[in-house]
Amino acid sequence: MPADPEPAADTRLLTIGEVARRSGLTASALRFYDREGMLVPADVDALTGYRRYAVAQVRAARLLASLRRVGMPLAEVALVLDEDARGASGTAADVVTAHEQRLVDGLADARREIVRTLALLAEREHAGSEACRVAVRAGELAAALASVRFAVAPGEPAAGAPDGVDLRVLTGILVEVCGEELRCVATDRYRLAVGWAAIVGLPAASPDAPLAAVVPIAWADRVTDACAAVGADSEVVLELRPGRVGATVDGGLVATPVLPGSFPDYRSIVTADAGREGVDAAGLLALLPVERQTVGLVVRDGSVHVAARDDAGADDVADVLVDPEFLHEALSVAGARPTLVLDGPHRPLAVRGEGAGTSVLMPVAAESSGP
Repeated sequence: MPADPEPAADTRLLTIGEVARRSGLTASALRFYDREGMLVPADVDALTGYRRYAVAQVRAARLLASLRRVGMPLAEVALVLDEDARGASGTAADVVTAHEQRLVDGLADARREIVRTLALLAEREHAGSEACRVAVRAGELAAALASVRFAVAPGEPAAGAPDGVDLRVLTGILVEVCGEELRCVATDRYRLAVGWAAIVGLPAASPDAPLAAVVPIAWADRVTDACAAVGADSEVVLELRPGRVGATVDGGLVATPVLPGSFPDYRSIVTADAGREGVDAAGLLALLPVERQTVGLVVRDGSVHVAARDDAGADDVADVLVDPEFLHEALSVAGARPTLVLDGPHRPLAVRGEGAGTSVLMPVAAESSGP
């Protein structure tokens, strides 16, 4: 049986209006790209000057429209079109990918500049407001921020959620001046982490009532990096005022506008665990099966152990079931001698570090063994 004949190439010529409708480019843009030599019509009437395009040129017009919408320079657009026309789609894609990376890098730079700009605007807006200024050690502040970072909700700040909860505050860290300590708190509603640094000085008068603000994670990372670049005993001055937080490290100011919204009340959870005895969890980190969905913990002989599993894959009787990945992250920032506070299978599990930090994890349900 003879093979089907190859479909004949479409030899029609399209008007500039038809190409505009199919590609998303305007007629004036098509004329411009003709003058630039980037998309030359297949035919131009010598008398009327009317342009006619081959059907195959619609693809080039669509590529051109797409690349210009994302701001690719003309020289690079021309290179992509040339490579695509000769079938070198891989090379053309490399040019597009390189432009994408420039956009990503440029967006990060723009966000940093916007944060600086908003901080400057906040300075003027609240220039007459009472500020709370305290000093802490750089090493303690860096440790407090690092000990809670894992509990920050991932992703970009979101204005709301299906259940009506404002989630923007969960993508940041609560910084709170409370008595003689500075607290750092983070939660994603499944775990909660609290770190603290002792206040070593009050450079200016501080309000009697505690003052708190939720700072973006990017600001916390910049402050942590700045603290790491100076001595651990160097003093860092933090200033909290309405709408703005600033940290002065080695003479340099790192400022940010605060995230809006109300941070969840964490005190009741932390206070409930403060007076309870903990059990030794040294060495538990290395034993955690992080590839599993859940892990059972058992307290025995004054220390905590991973519950054994039977042949059916079910955990032995456990005091509590937790997410092993969450527990791994909490233990990783708790130091060499962590302790755990377990209060039954349905109560939060507290992880206390030897330094300035504690974490609280919510228990989870057992893995389903059935279909």
